[in-house]
Amino acid sequence: MTHRGAKHTWDSSSSNVGSQSESFNIYDQGDVVKVHRNVFRQHNTWPWIIVGSILAVALTGVVLTVTFLHSVGVVKDEASSVRVYAHDFLGAAKKGNAQMLNDSASGVSESAHQIQGELGSPLWELFAHIPFVGSDVKSMRVVADVLVDVADNALVPMAQSGRVLELSQFTHDKSINLDALPGIIVAIEQASPALSRSAETLSNLPKANIAQVGEILDSATEKVVVADDLIKRMRPIFPYLPTLLGSGGQERNYLIIAENTAEIHSIGGFVGALGVVTVTDGNISMGDFRNLAEVLSYDVDSAGATEEEIDNFGERCDTHHGDHNVIPDFQRVGELYFNIWKLYQGQEIDGVFGLDPVFLQYLLETMGEVKTTFGVNVDDTNAASILINKSLFWWKPKKCDDFYREVAGTVLSDMLTDLDGLDMTGFFGAVSKAANEDRCKIWVRDEGAEDAMKEARLAGELTHDADAPLTGVFVSDASVSKMSYYLSIDTQMSEARTNEDGSKSYDMRVTFTNNFDPNAYKKIPAYVLVQNKGRTDYDLGEELHLVAPEGGHIENMQCERVNTQGDQPNDSDWHQGTYQGLEVWNKTLRLDAQESAVFTYTVVTAPGATQELAIRKTPVMPPEIAYWNESVSKPAKAK
Repeated sequence: MTHRGAKHTWDSSSSNVGSQSESFNIYDQGDVVKVHRNVFRQHNTWPWIIVGSILAVALTGVVLTVTFLHSVGVVKDEASSVRVYAHDFLGAAKKGNAQMLNDSASGVSESAHQIQGELGSPLWELFAHIPFVGSDVKSMRVVADVLVDVADNALVPMAQSGRVLELSQFTHDKSINLDALPGIIVAIEQASPALSRSAETLSNLPKANIAQVGEILDSATEKVVVADDLIKRMRPIFPYLPTLLGSGGQERNYLIIAENTAEIHSIGGFVGALGVVTVTDGNISMGDFRNLAEVLSYDVDSAGATEEEIDNFGERCDTHHGDHNVIPDFQRVGELYFNIWKLYQGQEIDGVFGLDPVFLQYLLETMGEVKTTFGVNVDDTNAASILINKSLFWWKPKKCDDFYREVAGTVLSDMLTDLDGLDMTGFFGAVSKAANEDRCKIWVRDEGAEDAMKEARLAGELTHDADAPLTGVFVSDASVSKMSYYLSIDTQMSEARTNEDGSKSYDMRVTFTNNFDPNAYKKIPAYVLVQNKGRTDYDLGEELHLVAPEGGHIENMQCERVNTQGDQPNDSDWHQGTYQGLEVWNKTLRLDAQESAVFTYTVVTAPGATQELAIRKTPVMPPEIAYWNESVSKPAKAK
């Protein structure tokens, strides 16, 4: 073999391998460095090719990264422009500024096309094929396509046709301009297809891998889906608005029922305050909200509930006039309030609107803060928790009721008497969000309009479409307390299993939890606590109603208690009944403080159902705004 320092050759014979091993240790670092130096001194080209290639790849990576970052900057800048132009578009629509409408619509379109072009470049095409980030790049391209579709096929045509100018005329001089409705209907029809396509496309995007991209996709999807939902809700109702708003000098009167979900009912809460809104030729006036006992009565006379309703939901659904909405069908609730209002007030109302404190909080997102005469201000962050819970710790019951009436009356009065200043986009967004959570229900006497309310998913009714199955999870307070603020309901549903007869089975897991922690409070007012005998102070006593879909049934019922206090549950057995032809499972349920009851069961649909099973449930306090067990110290301003 050769000595170190000479030109290196390699003899692969076995004899040479042994001698090589004795004179050259390949694991000696010093030797390795010397060998590498000699290799570069000997004019071999392959090392330079390798190093040059590595440097070239590195340099290309740097250039691509710099270019990519620049491209990201372009996309980001154009996205900011889209937001600005979209804001200007809404402002122009409200003001009726035709030039600003065209400019802003064109601006949205131009920026959308710029983003689409940038994301379609070879550089982004390269990144679209890189693992992990590639799917996110493809999703961003989809968002760009959606922007172009909405801009070119909705905003620009609407601006050029002048239909959006009709929106600015929708409210005028503190009233609704009925003459503007035809133009608005045309504008809605024009915008609907593009929004519908876009909402469906965005909703089917895969989950993003990169957090920042996920935020962008979620934001875009939420806005487009909400807009599409609004359009779909508005379309069936608009043709009936002239009649509902008293066109031709006809007076329309609508009863507003303010539901206190601290005492939860199947589709709302105890109705402690009521008021009437009167509309004639679009001119709206809001009457005073008054206490239940002042305008009706807590109980006595029948409101006209059926034997089937009384059998499933108890006598109070008929004779307790703050409790009619223990029936989980707002069509029937509206009819019962129509009957009892006529009996006590001698007035035939044209409809009933049900709303709860969470809906009021959603409305305050568009209206700002309400300053009350009680020295406590409510806004879009605290309204529900103060109305449903905190005020009960601060004041006596009558003052709490007066406070609720003032807040509800002020919000509705300010909204209805200042239509010119109302943020219509925010208002419809609040209505859509509340309707999706069953916090905003409408019943009207006009049958055609009521069918439109059903199509708009605002009627709050039990449905009877076997092809689009619906199951219900409803609870009503049975303890005459204000503890339902602390109730949460978690519903989980499995994927469908198709049975031999063509029906589908869904495994349900429904968890009811009493989130009340008695250790968080030094003193709990009696008004909040359970009033029924035989129950401890902190128990939740609920009537539970599980409703099967049309043509289907419920089976395999099981219950597990979590974090029980050691006593035996004082629940009733299940009572199976039928309501409107639907199978209903009823029972009373008691939950200790911090205890959960987990019900697992199977919902079976009618054979041949093509749509997935949907769930309706009682609108309890959303956990994200509940503030369970936080301090309820009386505020300094409270009187």
